[in-house]
Amino acid sequence: MSQMITAGIIAEFNPFHNGHAHLIEAARTAGATHVVAVMSGNFVQRGGPACAPKSVRANAAIAGGADLVIELPLPYAMATAERFAFGAVSLLGALGCVDVLAFGSECGDLGLLLKATDAICSPYCSDYTKNLLREGVSYANARQKAVSTLYGDEVAGLLSSPNNILAIEYLRHLFLQKLPMEPFTIQRQGAAHDSAAATRQFASAAHLRNLLDLESVDSLAPFVPPASMQVYRSACSGGQMPFSPHSLDAALLSALRGMDAAAFSTLPDISGEGLHNRLYDGVRAAVSVDGLLALVKTKRYPLSRIRRLVWNAYLGVPSELAWQNPPYLRTLAFNKRGMEILSAAGRSARLPLSHSLSKLESLDGVCARFARLEAQATDRYVLGLPVPQPCGSDYTQKISIR
Repeated sequence: MSQMITAGIIAEFNPFHNGHAHLIEAARTAGATHVVAVMSGNFVQRGGPACAPKSVRANAAIAGGADLVIELPLPYAMATAERFAFGAVSLLGALGCVDVLAFGSECGDLGLLLKATDAICSPYCSDYTKNLLREGVSYANARQKAVSTLYGDEVAGLLSSPNNILAIEYLRHLFLQKLPMEPFTIQRQGAAHDSAAATRQFASAAHLRNLLDLESVDSLAPFVPPASMQVYRSACSGGQMPFSPHSLDAALLSALRGMDAAAFSTLPDISGEGLHNRLYDGVRAAVSVDGLLALVKTKRYPLSRIRRLVWNAYLGVPSELAWQNPPYLRTLAFNKRGMEILSAAGRSARLPLSHSLSKLESLDGVCARFARLEAQATDRYVLGLPVPQPCGSDYTQKISIR
């Protein structure tokens, strides 16, 4: 066999679409022979449930061009960009056989992204950001202002676009963890992140989720690879998707009403600014999840942060797991080339590697905590599917070999 060059990508595939397929194809054109994806599980970075179960999304990714899908555990999947990147890059590094980190960005300029990475890693930028935070500026705005003051508007401007922000965090963690992966970026194609519009065959994941909610799975067809569409249609016919966006609202509010203010203070990223009291008061007053988010969010506490806090509270994600190193590598789906990646990882992986959550849970205390948290989150997630499932489905889910 010719030299194996493995590219790693980090994604949510919520849902998998032509933009994702374009990145995979670009990585192959640049020389990658194999592609592994680290993918969020049943809950995603914006805060809330994914549009389809992780098994469906992983299978759609394999059908659309990926070779292996690894699960990003919940404490990183539903987190800030910094922690999302930390968990995902750590997992790719732990495989020990990934040569390239491939990602999309709004700018598509690796040199400029590296300048921004140097900027946010600077102690001067960190100190300036902390000073602005003490003045009540939100973290995102404080960091962008600090970078603008110290490194100029061109570099700072990258921090106003979501995929650039994630790209910079990926590069930062490559540097911090001293990982030997070569970064590779392409410019994001078509509609902007969270855009409600579509461009030719490209549409944002947010637009596709809206189509799923308002129309039918067939409305995705112009924007999704045909083989992935087959996965989605099969999942719909089996009652596995789409997840109804508000199907867990009553359960979420009920769980949050049973929490006291002290319980909210232990959530990941809650900070010591009295936000836990604001969240507690909002829960007592709100009669809908959208109403709760509106009550709690402010200029300093943006909607995405509040949404993550609310869902982390519902799922019981403890803050002490937030920056814990990932304890294992869990496979969700793979094809024949994915089996070759797994074979290489069998010689190089620095973490336990398995598709079985039961096996991973049995290894040690940290593995058990992560695995049980994942299984419990899935038990709640599956109640919102068109055909709800009983408890334990994360332990019985069969691996897909395509």
